[in-house]
Amino acid sequence: MMSKEKLAVKLANMDFLQGADNIYRTPEFIVSQRIALVVTKKGDAYTKSEDHYYVRTGQRNADYDFACQLRENPEGKRIKTTVYVRHYHL
Repeated sequence: MMSKEKLAVKLANMDFLQGADNIYRTPEFIVSQRIALVVTKKGDAYTKSEDHYYVRTGQRNADYDFACQLRENPEGKRIKTTVYVRHYHL
């Protein structure tokens, strides 16, 4: 069994988990969502997702499988928001 310290270090080194509120997997990418509630000067509010797309590699897939092994749906699911911005990473 892995110690809590080694587990924390392993998870902290996974690039797609950095700052993520949600992660999920598509056929080509592991996607990290960073979700925020935005309030304008007029008082209007909307939800915004900053999506970071990481190309799936053997190592990232193994890390994702490790990080999500206890999920009921390991592939995950995108959380819908009003606005989204995409960033792509190799």
